[in-house]
Amino acid sequence: MKNTISIILLFLSFGLMAQGQTATNFVVLTPKIEQLQPILLTAQEIKADGNFEVVLYGNEVGKLTSPETDKFIQWAEKMDVKISVCRMSLDRLKINPNSLPKEIKIVDNAFLHSFQLQKKGYKNLSL
Repeated sequence: MKNTISIILLFLSFGLMAQGQTATNFVVLTPKIEQLQPILLTAQEIKADGNFEVVLYGNEVGKLTSPETDKFIQWAEKMDVKISVCRMSLDRLKINPNSLPKEIKIVDNAFLHSFQLQKKGYKNLSL
């Protein structure tokens, strides 16, 4: 987990230096719920002026309905970090979108969503 945090901080630091004083927006794609903690720690550390979004996809998206992830969802909300989940993953795993916390945004395709944000100037990191 320390390596994950180090990689994220390094990536985001370069993004902030390249942007100077202007707002920097970030999108992080991950299939692992366990990476929410280091991602949120990074978001807290850099205190970006721009937007910060985490997009979850893959086999672990069902864990978003478990009480263990509530603390991460609330933490993200306090820091104005958006958490999104891939509808394709929900459909494949037969997870009812209504079972997700209301704070979770559903996007049709995690990768397409990330590309669309990159076209808007977001810095991307896929873990």
